[in-house]
Amino acid sequence: MLTTLLQLITRRAPADYDHAFVRGVEVKERIARSPWVERLILACWLVITAKCLLVIWAIDHWAVPFSSYWVTVPTILMAALCTAVYYWRD
Repeated sequence: MLTTLLQLITRRAPADYDHAFVRGVEVKERIARSPWVERLILACWLVITAKCLLVIWAIDHWAVPFSSYWVTVPTILMAALCTAVYYWRD
């Protein structure tokens, strides 16, 4: 801090290393998404929705002594995790 103040007061040009702050810039291209995989994810979500509705109906119909949330919530959470991993993989 004091050396910068001294350079400001004496109006000396800064050394070359002050100008070479950025050595290089690297730009990474995003991985292209596969339309086939995205259709597969959509199909899996439709199957998961149908399965959850079937489980809710079956547990209510046959009066099973536990909540349907014990089956549907973990299914939806794991499917959401898999979908998130695919979309945020970069």
